[in-house]
Amino acid sequence: MATIGEELKRERNRRGLTIKDVERVLHIRAAYLEALEEDNYNIIPGDVYVKGFIGNYADFLGLERHRFIDRYKSIIGEPLGVPIRKIKPRRVPAHEEVEKEVAVVPPASKRLTYTSRQQRRKKTLAQERLAVTIILICIVLFLIWLFFM
Repeated sequence: MATIGEELKRERNRRGLTIKDVERVLHIRAAYLEALEEDNYNIIPGDVYVKGFIGNYADFLGLERHRFIDRYKSIIGEPLGVPIRKIKPRRVPAHEEVEKEVAVVPPASKRLTYTSRQQRRKKTLAQERLAVTIILICIVLFLIWLFFM
């Protein structure tokens, strides 16, 4: 049975690709690609990177990604599949302040109609005009005071 690197290299050569071609497409350094093909995984900084590089390389070559990653996991002694974490149930402290009953929310007020929204808009515009007018009068009075004093 061929190793992971031998299969990757054989498929790359069958497709007529160079290491530089693969590097350009996958953005994986050529040194790492050569290390994968030589089954020299110590050059690559970590197992997570090795698994990612093997998976991306296999995908690029049209090979089964998970088959290659599972073979690498068996080489390093990692269990196959997704590890299941044991979850400890959290204890929620009981507080006396916490209400046990759900508060009843009163129904929303009557929905606004188009005419009531227009009336509110007119009222708001009148209030805004009054505020702007008062501010302008104050500014004019201040400027008159500055000019004559």
